[in-house]
Amino acid sequence: MIRLRWGDGVVVALATALVTTSFALSYAPAAGPTHLVVTQAGTEPRHYPLNESRTIRVQGVAGITEIEIQSGRARCLRSPGSRGICEAAGWLERPGDMAVSLPNRLTLQVQGPQRRFDSMHY
Repeated sequence: MIRLRWGDGVVVALATALVTTSFALSYAPAAGPTHLVVTQAGTEPRHYPLNESRTIRVQGVAGITEIEIQSGRARCLRSPGSRGICEAAGWLERPGDMAVSLPNRLTLQVQGPQRRFDSMHY
């Protein structure tokens, strides 16, 4: 039978603390999103802070897209697309979340201090 000494207990305790701390730091959520970037083909991107509740109306080639910002998140409220792709994206809450209104050639993307993805491919 193997007997542990007090030094063995200290090593086990330190190793456990190290693993727990590194796990918590690696998987801790990053700071929340800070703004919504609305990009429309042929225009400069527009930035809107997510800490101010508002409804934005963007005129596009197919009609008006309505965007709602509320409680640190954003969503496409209405879009002229017949398939509802933009609305189906739901609430955009994390940095990197994106919605697209194809008829109006419009993208909505939440940005923050850190991005979730290195790149996006279509």
